[in-house]
This record gives sequence, C-alpha cells and structure tokens, in this order.
Amino acid sequence: MKTQIRLTSNVSDGIGNGPESGAIDLIYGFLLTEFEQDIYNYISINQIGDDLQEFVMKEPGNKIHVNIRYPTHKNFDAKTTDEKNLIKLDIIHSALLRVANEYEKLDEEKLDIIKERIIINNFSFDFVCKIYYYKKSESLTAKIIVHPEVDKFNYYCLIEEDEKVKCKVKIYNGLTDMHYYNELFSDIKWKSKDEITIKGKSKEVEITVWINKCEAIFCRPGGRTYPVQTCCEWRYSRFCV
Repeated sequence: MKTQIRLTSNVSDGIGNGPESGAIDLIYGFLLTEFEQDIYNYISINQIGDDLQEFVMKEPGNKIHVNIRYPTHKNFDAKTTDEKNLIKLDIIHSALLRVANEYEKLDEEKLDIIKERIIINNFSFDFVCKIYYYKKSESLTAKIIVHPEVDKFNYYCLIEEDEKVKCKVKIYNGLTDMHYYNELFSDIKWKSKDEITIKGKSKEVEITVWINKCEAIFCRPGGRTYPVQTCCEWRYSRFCV
C-alpha cells in the first residue's frame, strides 16, 4: 500500500473526523495499489461547507489536498453504518475524479471499478500486509491479514501450504490505525514447520502460533505465557478494544 488516504470534514453534521473513517481510508489505500493507481503518497480529502473554497492542490512530497463541497446530511451520526459508508465512499470517489481531471494521472475508469468493487464487497475486505516464507519449503507461507471494520481493525495470521489454507487465527483487534501493525506484528520468525512467533517494534507482546492446532495463540509478557485474550484483558488493554 503506497497511497495513504485521509478523509476529514469541518462541516457541522458532516462525516466527522473520528476513527470511523479509518476503514474506508485503508480500503482505498490497498485498492489503489491493486489497480496501479497509487500515483501519490498521500491524498487528503476534506468535506467543506459554503464558507470555504473548493480546490485540488498538489503539495510537496507528492501529496494532494482536496477541498470538496458535499451536501450536509443532518443527523449523520444517526444514520446506519451502511448509509455512512456509502456517503463516505461517494465523497472519496468524487474527490479522486477531480484529482484525475486536474492532473490526468489517475484513470477514471479504474476509479469507477474500485468504487463498484467496494459496493459489491459491501465494504468487507481481507488485505495481505506481508508474506513470510518457510525457508525449507517456500510453498509454506505465513501471511498477516488485516480486515478493516468501522470500529476496529481485525488482524489474522493465515498459514497456507501449496496455496491451500492450513490455519487462520485472529491475533488482534484494535484501533483503526495501521500504526499497530509495525508496533506488534511486523516481524515473524519460523521456529519450525508447526510454530511461528510474531513480534513487532514493541517488545511488550510476543505471539506464538501453533499451526497444527490452529488454536493456541499466546502472549508472553515477562517470559510468562497467557492466552492472547487474557493478556489483552489483563495488562495490555491499551493494544485492544
């Protein structure tokens, strides 16, 4: 994922600036890469009212900023999750079409396909963050998967052999921010064909996955072993929601 999307609003009853937009931001980031539309490093999209001017502006660092006027929806917070998602999707898509028209680098047809795919998938995706190969047999792989939802990101460890699923286990659910990927899961080590350990930049949490059982995920603070759920509820609640 090369392009980071950031959707915000300064409109009363607008789409808001909370973490709820994290899922649609992440979905677009991955799909822009998949469809070779990751031209820009960062695209900021701001929903504005009549008091501000619309514009599309390129900034240093291959960044784009878009001010877009989009009708205010009264009682936006009272709408269903599906209704909110569709509004946010329409704002992002409209803004990206303006970027495509202004700088002629993004492909409008592919942007339409991306929007349609998001709708068909009902905003539900599993994205591969990274793949780790077992050195003695590259047909055996461990993948860190992120499944974004409006209120949380779910992370899984997916084990495949000869492209067939051997095991898929949840290793974390937390804030709608990919910061925690590097913090907790950016490093996987194969201990054996049946065991891997997952760590990150933070040394507070280590997770072990026993592949044959596909159920024994453990957190090891201070050398002691706990089920991940117990660990999160007890000492490491800051990593969980």
